[in-house]
Amino acid sequence: MDKISIVVPVYKVEKYLERCVNSILSQTYTNIEVILVDDGSPDKCPEMCEQLEQKDDRIVVVHKKNGGLSSARNVGLVKATGKYIGFVDSDDTVEPNMYEELYKKIKKYNCDFVMSDYKRVLADGSEYLKSLEITNGYYNKKSITETIYPELIMGKNLDYGPLLSVWHCMYDLEFLRKNKIMFDEEVRWSEDNIFSAIVGYYADSFYYLKGEGLYHYYQNPGTITTSYKKGAWEVYKKMNEHLKEFFQGKTGAHFDEQLQEHLVYYACVCIGQTNMLSKKQRNEELRKILNDNKLQDALKHINLKKFPKKLAIQLSLMKYKSYKLMEVLIIRRK
Repeated sequence: MDKISIVVPVYKVEKYLERCVNSILSQTYTNIEVILVDDGSPDKCPEMCEQLEQKDDRIVVVHKKNGGLSSARNVGLVKATGKYIGFVDSDDTVEPNMYEELYKKIKKYNCDFVMSDYKRVLADGSEYLKSLEITNGYYNKKSITETIYPELIMGKNLDYGPLLSVWHCMYDLEFLRKNKIMFDEEVRWSEDNIFSAIVGYYADSFYYLKGEGLYHYYQNPGTITTSYKKGAWEVYKKMNEHLKEFFQGKTGAHFDEQLQEHLVYYACVCIGQTNMLSKKQRNEELRKILNDNKLQDALKHINLKKFPKKLAIQLSLMKYKSYKLMEVLIIRRK
């Protein structure tokens, strides 16, 4: 049995940490190492990690200065000794058979990574399956180029394509190291976007277990991603710049068009989050985003006719800097 390394970044999750780790230790596939990366957590998490390490020799604890999720995952990538590697967020859980099922597929098809569906668990305890709009099964390089590349960076209708989150995937560690694929530590949010796009570009093959909700993604208090984040627009622009640096000159799809739509998508995200601000702050943020030269250049180059009517209207308002009408849209969405 090959060893599987499972990296768990830990920061301010003392309420959920044991639940997460116990779900990993309960795996039917037992040859695992669980790397708990304490990212300078200021609560009881560092001590909890040490206590968990004493209970099971498959747990390895690393303490580090706070550097963010990407930094913590990268420490785990370097520390990992398994043939395969997975990433679990410390406020989530996994099904007992998750890594056994992923292992079966990655071994049978000798692919670079394998991916399952996941269950979205809401605050009230209800859950539903999140599935991707691609078919189940094995993808070789030809099918990746034809099916995945056209939505590798940004999917249709300004939404993500099939490759995004890393936590419902398992990767061949040698594949990641050979291609020097790491998490971008300059991007504090949505860092999976860059990692998964580069993985998808380099991958020669992968397997998708459609309908298998093996990962549980929780809507925990304090972890909802729709809240306003100060400085988010600058972070997302940085992510777009880094994607451009990688995909510049790459062939196989219209990556330039996807990059333009990627920047516009995150402008929409940031604009939508301003509904949580005061009127003055909202106006300041809205003008800052809409007056951004990089955004305006992207808006000039995308084809508005390809989008649904409501979205096309919003993008048109952004393009022509219609501040007052944009504010009306934002307020209505409160």
